[in-house]
Amino acid sequence: MKNLSANILLKILIAVVVFVGIIKPDNPEYDIKNIPSALLSDADAIIRKSETKFEVKSDRYAILKKIYAVTIFNKNEQQYGNFVIGYDKFSSIEEIRVILYDSKGERIRKLNSDEISDLPATSSFSLYEDNRVKHASLYHDQYPYTIELFYEIEYDGFINWPDWNSRKNLDPVQISKFEVIVPQDQELRFWVNNPTLAPSIETEWNKKRYKWEVADLPKLSRDAIGEDIEDIAEHVKIAPENFRVEGYKGNMTSWKDFGMWYYNLAKDKRNLSEPVKKEIGQIVATSENEIEKIKKIYQYMQSRTRYVSVQLGIGGWQPFDANYVHEKSYGDCKALSNYTIALLKEVGVTAYPVLIKTGNHRFPIVSEFPSNQFNHAIVCVPTQTDTFWLECTNPYMAFERIGSGNENRGALLITENGGVLINTPVSYSKENIQKKIISVKLSADGNLEADALIEWSGNQQVHTRNSISEATFEEKEKFIVTMFEVPSLKINKYFFYGLDKREDQISAEINMLLSRYASVSGGRIFFKTNLMERRYKVPKDVEKRLSPVRFSNPYWDVDSIYYTIPDGYEIEALPKPINLSTSFGEFSSKTELGASNKILFVRSLEIKDYSIPASDYKAYREFFAEVVKSDRGQVVLVKK
Repeated sequence: MKNLSANILLKILIAVVVFVGIIKPDNPEYDIKNIPSALLSDADAIIRKSETKFEVKSDRYAILKKIYAVTIFNKNEQQYGNFVIGYDKFSSIEEIRVILYDSKGERIRKLNSDEISDLPATSSFSLYEDNRVKHASLYHDQYPYTIELFYEIEYDGFINWPDWNSRKNLDPVQISKFEVIVPQDQELRFWVNNPTLAPSIETEWNKKRYKWEVADLPKLSRDAIGEDIEDIAEHVKIAPENFRVEGYKGNMTSWKDFGMWYYNLAKDKRNLSEPVKKEIGQIVATSENEIEKIKKIYQYMQSRTRYVSVQLGIGGWQPFDANYVHEKSYGDCKALSNYTIALLKEVGVTAYPVLIKTGNHRFPIVSEFPSNQFNHAIVCVPTQTDTFWLECTNPYMAFERIGSGNENRGALLITENGGVLINTPVSYSKENIQKKIISVKLSADGNLEADALIEWSGNQQVHTRNSISEATFEEKEKFIVTMFEVPSLKINKYFFYGLDKREDQISAEINMLLSRYASVSGGRIFFKTNLMERRYKVPKDVEKRLSPVRFSNPYWDVDSIYYTIPDGYEIEALPKPINLSTSFGEFSSKTELGASNKILFVRSLEIKDYSIPASDYKAYREFFAEVVKSDRGQVVLVKK
């Protein structure tokens, strides 16, 4: 009996010692010997384990558990030891563990709770946010080593359920799992990007368990997939049928129902005071038609508001009242859109909020899977003759222009009858133009003076306007220098025109000096004819391209440069002309002798669509190889 008690006490003591970390529990699973040899080849890091478990308790409660382990082979991948985990008013982080293991899976140390920071996550453009983050960092100086992260989050109110991607970067993955648990009487709503990606389904007592799993994913090449890992990763979306956020109940089994939930949040938020009604009535009093009214109201909104994000509770979805926005002169995307709709309604114009996913990535909306696939709101104004789209967060945006981050994508139109899937408009290359006319005087010592007139339209002017509208003098000069990409550039003077007019075109006049632009040797002068927009790199040759080549928008760049050559010199050699035409783009370049001892260089590059299919990558590479070759062309002058 005495020995039995001693054994029990010993076991308790060992358990306590292990718990406080004096005895270091190891994890042989992380021994690098357990990594398949195929994954080790040329690996800087390997994702050993990525396991996500999401358990739904009710229409407002859920628990997320995540284990993520990475073996790091060199300092190039040390960033894997830096973790940021977000939470907000509707979620709480119940537990975090970060543990460091050596190459054999023997534990080195575990982060203490005081080494994990709790910080506000307010962004630079936000006034108020509930969002916070837990931040932790753990590194080692002996390679390889493994970092394991575990955390648990509890949700109290949600609209988003987690997506799963089998991989999120180029590094190889040993195992990736996704497990979703729902009450037994429910069917999980899910969507997969690959029909063969079927889950295993188990039923136990009062739960139903769905599992997805992949293993031994090899390292990928950036040149093969571009920037978009989502093109080739296995992807699972899940979403609730019924949900509840701060007492606001909704259903997303159809786009109509999901849109109706959002409509009900905003329908009573379009109040305007009598003085405001009177003011905007006077603004549109002389308007000759409905389109002119829309433009005046839009520009009025732009002139007196600024974008400030507010993410507090249901405020992440519900807009401020229109009166509040008018009084404070700020709002986020949904508040400014709602305010614009209220102003238009007051002058007899019907408009609707539109939910979209803005940004550089333009993946199609999964139309067959109603769910929250959005992060932004704009406005749609249908009329008898046309449909107008308004981006309300940009005070410099031209009327009828919504920017490359909003166009050519699926969206949800919010009406009094619910949500309706639509597509935002596209733009064309002949709309998005950058046109340069440059007069250059070349001296015998290789220096040149240039006067440039540059015009931007469409999305090209949106980019330029966003870059310089609030820029300092120094920032504007830096922008100009970046455009020319030539050394020893000195800007004598410059002027931008049209920045304050919110029109679809802006321009600039620039006078500059370039020292030693041309090379002088043995009575000859050598110089490249292409002063701007020069392409330097040929796209990499890859065995098989896996993703499309994507562009922010179609565009057309046209350069016309007139060179006055120095007295006493004549042309010895000119670059050969070139004309290329493909399904996705056109390029031409020519250099010829003009009147009054001038050389005329004309270059045109047009990209016709938003993307080039992966199957056309070889043609794309050959196309730009010729562009690079042409851009290296140079003139040779010789003394008479």
